[in-house]
This record gives sequence, structure tokens and C-alpha cells, in this order.
Amino acid sequence: MEPLAFVDLETTGATATVDRITEIGIVEVDADGVREWSRLVNPERSIPGFIQNMTGITDDMVRAAPTFDAVAAEVLERLQGKLFIAHNAPFDYGFLKSEFQRVGHDFRATVLCTVKLSRRLFPEHRRHSLDALIERHGLRADGRHRALADAQLIHQFWQQLRQSQPEDHLAALIEELTARPSLPAHLDPGIVDELPEGPGVYLLYGENALPLYVGKAKDIKQRVLAHFAGGRVTASALSLAQQVRRIDWIVTGGEIGAQLKQVALIRQLQPARNRQPRRDSELGAIAMAPWPFAGPAGIKEGDEVHVVDGWCYLGSAKSEDGLWSLLDQQQPEFDRDIYRILVKAAARLVPLQKTRP
Repeated sequence: MEPLAFVDLETTGATATVDRITEIGIVEVDADGVREWSRLVNPERSIPGFIQNMTGITDDMVRAAPTFDAVAAEVLERLQGKLFIAHNAPFDYGFLKSEFQRVGHDFRATVLCTVKLSRRLFPEHRRHSLDALIERHGLRADGRHRALADAQLIHQFWQQLRQSQPEDHLAALIEELTARPSLPAHLDPGIVDELPEGPGVYLLYGENALPLYVGKAKDIKQRVLAHFAGGRVTASALSLAQQVRRIDWIVTGGEIGAQLKQVALIRQLQPARNRQPRRDSELGAIAMAPWPFAGPAGIKEGDEVHVVDGWCYLGSAKSEDGLWSLLDQQQPEFDRDIYRILVKAAARLVPLQKTRP
């Protein structure tokens, strides 16, 4: 039997590069049987109140707990060589990869997401959250939103599938969901594990320092891999895929941030494979909506604020200092592509204070 690790984490938030783990739960299954393990982890920062209320894990509980650095070796030993199974697996896997990177280890595993597995096996149902699975499959939830309890629920779901699904069908589906995407030989296959599964922009580079192409995506990983998926593609797309030697990306708070960042980068870097926008001086006048505020405004999206003044995009900030830095800079020239993005999101604009309090 292939060794398995059913994994769940509790964290201080939803962003792996910023937030930290507060609890780890692992159910190991192999030829020696089933073993359960969990640890509270000191995130070295405060836990937001709403997360404390949801999980029951408080700042007092983790204050004396070991940091991830102290438990990393044991976690790695329990996960090494096992199929990594989690519900919404990109979340748990992404957090563990980030934590391991902080201690100098490049953690990689074959990953199976039980959300995707449930969707493929039960397409007639709309909801595939862990709560939905508990209700639908009669799973026993003891201590919901604690790491080990949720890992146990995932293991229970797996056991039910092994009993209810034809073995060959289940095995073929798992093989499909865990298959590694095919990449050109000149790209590091490890990039598949690094690509984020969220909104942002990606930059495809050839042999030179400037990118060939700047794209935007709701899901960076999915969109980037689509460039190399083959199938029915244009000669231009195939040519681009063959030239790519390096991939970079910038995660944004959401789709608006991705659109704004893409336009700004295309203007700045002029990548050869993007359609180059014409300057406003080369185009006729357009009917513009009046700027509805006396000063700058912002659009809150995810963990960042997009700062706008007079329909001009100043940049995006993730901290108060970053926000003031953007407000202090000179306003850029008007860009009608930026304007079209912002005017569609005008209802989300909130006025910002121009001077520091």
C-alpha cells in the first residue's frame, strides 16, 4: 500500500507568504497501520480574534508552543515519501512549503486534493467543503476546525471512498489528479510546485532580461501551465512556449490588482509578445466620468489596497507605510486602459486621507 499522509493546518490567516501555522495535524497510513500526530505551533505573531473564535486556538495556547523551526524535522519525517492528502490541498501544501522555505528546506510532495476528488466523483453536488462532506457522507466531526480533527475527517472520507468506489476507477482518477504537468525540457520541473494558485500577473522570459510576455490570471498556476499544455494551439502560442526559459510572477489581492499590474508592466517593459498599447496622445478623446472624490481613493482587495487618484493608478500597498509612500509620489500620466479597469470598479472606491494623521 502506498504510504499516505492526511494533513490539516490551522493558521493565522489565508496568505502563506505572510501568515503562519498555529497547529498541524497528520494522520499517517502505511503498512504499519494508522498513526495520528498533532502539535500546536507558535506563529511568532498574534492570532486574529475571529480565527481564535473559529478554531479555539488562542494566543495563550501557542505562547509556550514550539516554533515551526523546532518541529520541522519531525513534520518532514512524517510526510516524506507519502502521498500528501488534504482538503483544499493547495492551501495546506502552500503553507508548509513556505514554512519549510523559511528554515532552508525545499519541501516537495505528490499532492492529492480531496476537494477536486469529491468534485470528480460527485459532480451532481454543488458544495464540496469539508462541512458539506460531513453532512453528505455522515462523517464524525469531533472538534471541527482543529488540525487533527479535520485530518481525521479527511481520512474518514478516504476510507468511505475505498469502500464505495470501484478500485480501478478510483486509482485512475487519483493518478490523473496527481499527475505532473508536462513542461518543456528547458524549464525546471520544480516550477510546478512554486506557481501560486491565485490571482496575479506572470512574466515569461526567454534568453534576455526583458520578458517576452506579461499575462494576468485568476489562477496563475493554471494559466501558466496552459501555455505548455499542447493540443490545439496557434503557431504564435507554440512559438512562445518554445522560447520560454524562465517564469516569474507577482501575486495580487484579486483580479482588479492583476489587471492593473498587467497594464502597468506592459507599459513599462514593452514585452515583445504583448500587443503594445498606443499612447493616449495617438488616440482621440474619450468621454470620461468625473473623478468622484476631492483627493485619492483606494480599492481594498485581499491583503492590499489599490491607490487611485483622478483615475490614475498609483500602485498597490500592503502596509500603512507602503500606502503613504504611494500617496507621496508624483501622480502618473492618465492611461485610458487603466481608466477602463477602474471605472468598472468605481463602486468599490473609498476615499483615502491625503495627509498622515
